[in-house]
Amino acid sequence: MPIRLLYAIGFICFTPALRAQFSAIDRHAAKAPDSLARDMPALVAYLTAPAKTETEKARSLYTWVSRYLSYDHAASNRGKRLNQSVSDILRRRRGTCFDYAQLYAALCRSAGLNCRMISGYARPKLEAPVRLQESDHAWNAVRLDGEWRLLDATWSNAKDEWSSTYGRDYFLPPPELFVLNHLPANPVWQLLDHPVDTSWFKWPASAVLARLDKQKGAVFAFRDSISALLTLPPSEQAVGEAEAAYRFYPTQENRCEWAHALIDRAVALDESSEAAPLEMLIEIKEQAIALFTKAAAMTTLYDWQKEFYIGLLLDQAVAYNQREAPAGQPRLERSYLETSRDLLLHARAMLE
Repeated sequence: MPIRLLYAIGFICFTPALRAQFSAIDRHAAKAPDSLARDMPALVAYLTAPAKTETEKARSLYTWVSRYLSYDHAASNRGKRLNQSVSDILRRRRGTCFDYAQLYAALCRSAGLNCRMISGYARPKLEAPVRLQESDHAWNAVRLDGEWRLLDATWSNAKDEWSSTYGRDYFLPPPELFVLNHLPANPVWQLLDHPVDTSWFKWPASAVLARLDKQKGAVFAFRDSISALLTLPPSEQAVGEAEAAYRFYPTQENRCEWAHALIDRAVALDESSEAAPLEMLIEIKEQAIALFTKAAAMTTLYDWQKEFYIGLLLDQAVAYNQREAPAGQPRLERSYLETSRDLLLHARAMLE
């Protein structure tokens, strides 16, 4: 079915009763006392009290965030986030797109909704050519009634070209429309059977939409990809997201982000090895060292990362030195000592 016809049907199905239902939810969210911002559980309980569905819960949180926060243009112009936590965001009541998305995700978690922060590339003007440089925007994906949906609380009050053209706000629009000015770094979060390529996104939005109209059949099982991603531990999810972002758009910035995700995974592995028996500890640290080695080949390490890497090498050298070869196998024991020596030499070279 052509996308434009699908949208027409969607507008017909968006009945006056449903609009009235959202209006009631919006009015309720707008009346939330500011004092509730000091108590997130109480705030979420208030916002979701009249909601009968997950979608209404998500809408109430969306409306409250968009009304409570103001965009921090000064921080954005400096390219620096001033808020270091959700508490800072709630206290200052100002933030960049990352803060809007982070706060929305935190409220969703408190409300029992599965929500993800999504980073990617934004298009300011629908028909203007886009020169993709680096990831410059953040929004959310939320799972409602078994399906992932998209929203952007930062742009919720925007009366821009996109909302004027398609008659929608940025709460759960069709993914085929949302992708016209929101291109996720990881293409699975487009929620499309035919993901938009970075080369497409550089075209005017009307050309992108026309190209999507011509696509037939599913070629990308994004639901399966998302399910597989979310079964991983958080640090592995971050590596998967970062690698996918680099494969999708292989810039130096995305390569560095992938490297730092590998390092964060290595740190998480090392922390998990504290109470492990010797053999398991050696295996875990070997994985962590391999991740650090791969990251070091991809980007320049920060000083703390170098120090952590050296510490891993030294710890592993000690562990190999403590390892005992089975009786009657002196050659194996020598190989342990040789590995220990090599690790120490590597650590010394880094220190020098």
